[in-house]
Amino acid sequence: MTNPRQRVLDPVAEARTAPLTAAQCAILGLLHDRPAHGYDLQHWFVGDGDLGAVLPLEQASLYAALKELATRGLIAGTEAREGLRPPRTVYALTPAGQHTLEQWLKQPVARLRQVRLDFLVKLYLLRRRGKAQLRALVDAQIAACLDYLADLEARAAALDPEEFGYLVIESRTSAARSTLDWLRDYRQRL
Repeated sequence: MTNPRQRVLDPVAEARTAPLTAAQCAILGLLHDRPAHGYDLQHWFVGDGDLGAVLPLEQASLYAALKELATRGLIAGTEAREGLRPPRTVYALTPAGQHTLEQWLKQPVARLRQVRLDFLVKLYLLRRRGKAQLRALVDAQIAACLDYLADLEARAAALDPEEFGYLVIESRTSAARSTLDWLRDYRQRL
């Protein structure tokens, strides 16, 4: 007899509801500008280009991300022919994909370590749209960083400076302050 409270694991269903990766969101952002096929998109993720420097993506990973986005209904592909070349699938955002992208771009990252990838991808995509949205995201990220820093300082105040936990919080506080300085400097340049 099966326990009704026991959850049956379905890796395919869980993958469809898992949060999108930075690479998947970057693809949505690039398709926001114009429909493209995988080969076109691959150019953004290789070499020393801006996006490739932050998020290098192998061709197989790119095509897997496109397949996942299509399965989720965030992009739709249509077959296109160019001369005698084999047909290629050209992908475009769906309304659900557009909505998902807009929501992702507005949200500051929740964890400091996400600044190095997710937040930089957001900045890259928003720089292509103009400064108003870019400023709004940077302001939101500064506020999130200040909240994070206040939480760390409150936790540190409750610990003995000789405890290892204090050292861990001190390390995170240093990283948060450095990130906050960088964000404020960037904000002034906008």
